[in-house]
Amino acid sequence: MSLKAVSLSEQIADHLGERIVRGELAPGTKLPEAELAKSLNVSTNSLREAFRLLEKRHLIELQPRRGARVCDVTESEVRDLYGFLFLLLSHMAARAARDWQPGQIEDLARMLPELERHFQANDLPAAHQVAFRFVELATRRFADNRYLAADIEDLVPLLKRFSYIALQEETTEFDMSLKIFQRLLENVLARNPEQAAADIREYGENQCRIVLRAVAKRNAA
Repeated sequence: MSLKAVSLSEQIADHLGERIVRGELAPGTKLPEAELAKSLNVSTNSLREAFRLLEKRHLIELQPRRGARVCDVTESEVRDLYGFLFLLLSHMAARAARDWQPGQIEDLARMLPELERHFQANDLPAAHQVAFRFVELATRRFADNRYLAADIEDLVPLLKRFSYIALQEETTEFDMSLKIFQRLLENVLARNPEQAAADIREYGENQCRIVLRAVAKRNAA
């Protein structure tokens, strides 16, 4: 069994990252080091390391002599993220369809009914968590390339943030996502790499359009 020790800094980064993803820490929010360390009851050294992790995850920016602030959400960032990340994910989906072995798909398939249950119960935050557990597990299992896996892992937190915006903008987005996930699984099981890659690209293009609409509305407000 492989166990991963999670440092205090990683726990802090995960906690703050989740607040950013859900919009509790809005774009542009300053993160004052001393106040935040006190409220979290952690050392400033641990908090600074957490900040570096969050910067690597593209959720905050560290400004010389001005401290940390939550990254803005801009149209160009949305387009860049979906254009690049879904190129990587489509490559990984094609590889999974070509190379999967018995024992590598079953637990991923079981996540789809769980996703549907959360969606039917209108528990979109829980569904959001399951969807990204699916992505993270699939990445560990099928990336099969340390650089590909590292790029995907670094960008997934930003995708979480943007996809949560999509859920808030249009609740039907998750229904569409669920259908695409189901079709993706069918094509992976059928060993159809071209269609599996196309499914992932469709998912990204659909969600990107929704996030861009949300950004446009926010800018117009």
